[in-house]
Amino acid sequence: MKQLSAETVRLLSSSQVVTSVVSVVKELIENSLDADSTSIDVKLENYGLDRIEVRDNGSGIKAEDTAVMGVKHYTSKISSHDDLMQLETYGFRGEALGSICAVSEVVVTTKTSEDDFSTQYTLNPTGHVVSQKPSHLGQGTTVCALKLFKNLPVRRQFYSNTKKCKEELKKIQDLLMAYAVVKPELRITFTHNKVVVWQKARVSDHRAALMAVIGAAATANMLPLHHRQEHPEISIEGFFPKPNTDYASSSSSNPDRTFIFVNSRPVHHKDIMKLVKQFCSGDSSCRRYPTLVMNITVPASTVDVNLTPDKTQVMLQNKEAVLAAVESMLVSLYGPLPTAEGCAGHNANVDALPSGALQTGLGPPVNGMTMNDAEHTVSSHRAALPQVPLDSSDVDLFGAIEQTLAKTCGDPASNTSLNQTSSSSSSEDWIINKSSFDMSHVDSSLVDDDFLSTRDDREGLEGSADPLAVTPRTDGSISAESWSAGRALRDPVTGGRLEPVKLHVPTKPSENVEREVVERCRSSPSKKPSNVIVARMPKLTAFELIGSRAVSQPLSARALFERDSRASILLEDPGASLQDVTTAVKQRWESLGEEDRTKYEDKAKKAVDNCNLRRSRAEQGELQARDGKRPQSAAAATAAMAGCSASKTQGLKRKAPLSNQQILDKLFSSQSAKKSAPAKVSKPLPFCLAALRRRLHLLSSQSGAAPRGLRLVNRLASHSAWVVLCGRELELLNPFRVEEALLFKRLLENNILPAAGLQTPIQLTDGLLGGSEYMDVLHSMRKGPPELSGAIFFSDPRLVANGFQIRVSPGSSSTERHVEVTGMADCMPFFGITDLKEILTAVKDRDARSVKQCRPLKATRYLEGEAVRMVRQLPINPSRDDVQDTLGRMGEQLGEQSQTCIHGLPFFHFLTKVPETDEEAAMTLSNK
Repeated sequence: MKQLSAETVRLLSSSQVVTSVVSVVKELIENSLDADSTSIDVKLENYGLDRIEVRDNGSGIKAEDTAVMGVKHYTSKISSHDDLMQLETYGFRGEALGSICAVSEVVVTTKTSEDDFSTQYTLNPTGHVVSQKPSHLGQGTTVCALKLFKNLPVRRQFYSNTKKCKEELKKIQDLLMAYAVVKPELRITFTHNKVVVWQKARVSDHRAALMAVIGAAATANMLPLHHRQEHPEISIEGFFPKPNTDYASSSSSNPDRTFIFVNSRPVHHKDIMKLVKQFCSGDSSCRRYPTLVMNITVPASTVDVNLTPDKTQVMLQNKEAVLAAVESMLVSLYGPLPTAEGCAGHNANVDALPSGALQTGLGPPVNGMTMNDAEHTVSSHRAALPQVPLDSSDVDLFGAIEQTLAKTCGDPASNTSLNQTSSSSSSEDWIINKSSFDMSHVDSSLVDDDFLSTRDDREGLEGSADPLAVTPRTDGSISAESWSAGRALRDPVTGGRLEPVKLHVPTKPSENVEREVVERCRSSPSKKPSNVIVARMPKLTAFELIGSRAVSQPLSARALFERDSRASILLEDPGASLQDVTTAVKQRWESLGEEDRTKYEDKAKKAVDNCNLRRSRAEQGELQARDGKRPQSAAAATAAMAGCSASKTQGLKRKAPLSNQQILDKLFSSQSAKKSAPAKVSKPLPFCLAALRRRLHLLSSQSGAAPRGLRLVNRLASHSAWVVLCGRELELLNPFRVEEALLFKRLLENNILPAAGLQTPIQLTDGLLGGSEYMDVLHSMRKGPPELSGAIFFSDPRLVANGFQIRVSPGSSSTERHVEVTGMADCMPFFGITDLKEILTAVKDRDARSVKQCRPLKATRYLEGEAVRMVRQLPINPSRDDVQDTLGRMGEQLGEQSQTCIHGLPFFHFLTKVPETDEEAAMTLSNK
């Protein structure tokens, strides 16, 4: 035997931990969550084979830990195996990053809150740092894995199939959804080839997170549930489908919407999944999976997570207790499970009860019968009764009798035991199935015994003091004859006789009834049956004829809501059926808020009022037309009759077409007068110019004025602007324009455009830049320290802030060097070498030394758009303190010269001057 080399051992163990793209993303995301991140960005290129990047805003990696951060079995989460008993993190082995290094090229960029800037580290296959350089990224950690499975050709060949790659993307999305549900405060963005596949914003609670993941329609069909017990300590919470909900609409064909967590860790547990499917669908073998969220919280010392490399399977120490708690919670929501096959199913349930549930001597005997005697009595009657085959829909009567006996005996131990088991039934009523009994299997003697009972038997039952009076034999048991005749037991509630099965024999109608029916038909032969349609009834339609025009009927409030909601439901679930859409609309309408419901009711009322107004106008028009007709004279009537006779003899003639002038006259005469605009409602307000002058004078004398002597007066709510006092002038301030200018100035000076690596670097030459002088300017810029390979990267902020990553590589000779662009900003279209030349021109011609002076035109326009976008996200109504702070920053950063926003619009609009004397006030009022 030979000892394997360290490289072989590393590759063999790493390929077990990193089995797919999903495993890489999972390990990196869990590291980000352990670092208390609230924002995670996952970016893939070529389905993750070329590039996997996971960026977070967590606490970062300390500088003293970066040397061993990629070495296997170095971790900050545990120090010994005993720490697993109090594990609170997702990761603990310390082999994730080292395994990724063994099968790909890894670059880590990190920054803590104590660091001044971030640092980018390049790791080798053993996980050691081979180079480092400063970076522009903010606080947090960014891990980039390139050329995944570069040394595992079989595994890389596996992803040559596009279908497999798409399945891998779906698995990554399902994984991110699971973490998004259990972490509402987490913001996640998933991008593939620079296209956003899925994203989720920060939300306040788990319900909002679930709504962002599976949609509002599916969340509306779910109920929150919480279960907690002390011994053993188990807590279960989540969201489950509502009872009696259509299972097809609350389930899916794959388990991507069944989220099961143990201590907030997504896991796959077959027993819990089987139990959930059994309660939600009624059949554990059903191939559909319910849509639910279940988070089981148990002490960390009772869970073993170190089972599989991906940590998706766990071992529970109190597995039976956890399953019992889950079952108890599901029973409280859905009720007990139905029995499988009549009496046999109930026998199985009774046998499955704890040993203390039905024990002899645990309760006082009733009428000399203990629980053991009652159980023996029921068993003997089962043997004595004739074997009558029952359908699966028949009721388990023997099980009901056993439950009644157990209740009547009042066994406290059995009650306690039943409470501890989650399969106890909550039904205490007797249900007798009278229709599903097959008459062909019944003996005629049973029918006779059922209808013919002796007076002695009835008197014996009535005289019995016990509610469960029996007709005993000499040996103390119930006879088969009395049981089959229904004289064995009595109802403890009503005192009546219990009849497990009652046979109803159909009776023939009497001859008198038949004769009455025949005579009734003969006496009224003209009468037709009521089920025959004799006349066409008018049907409700969606339109109504008003004034010879078809006008749509006004919709109700619910119909208006349904019309607005159908489109959104179909967008969320394009494959939904008509019944599913109708059900979802109904549930949304029932859960609609009072304010939104009032809006739809107001719309419906307005539609009804408009329809009534049209109808009244049409009726008035008909009445006026009817009143406008004058009675014809005799001559006119005679002429009309003669014309009619002539038309009959000559036949019908087509009307001559109207001339253009007649058509225009008719058109203009039919036009109604234009509606006059409604008069604006005005309300006089008390106003005193002298009082205003005194208040403004008092305001101007106060201290703490903004630059230029500006003082805030009040907010103009209708325009989201503020009235300010500058000396004697009242001006209108737009604070959003000021914020635009301030943000744009800050972005020009400090913003760093992120550079994306180029697959093929662009080599720079004198001809490409337009002359050797540009290359000389480029070489004069600041450079970073050389790397181990001899390459040097430019670190000048005028290049880095504008999104250029330029490298100087050594050539074949000591004097020969190649300058090439390895990365450029990808946030702007058509950004390239011409923009680099624009930067070099600013340095050469204008001696630009700051980043602001070297911004290319495309970068300037891009930053303008970013400033506008950021300002639009500000609150619409800023407070007085915010506006005062904006004015202070305007004076400090913009000065007196710049008084316009990035669109050239002024910050201030002059309103009027404040009069100093009464004469000026009177003149001002007279001018107004």
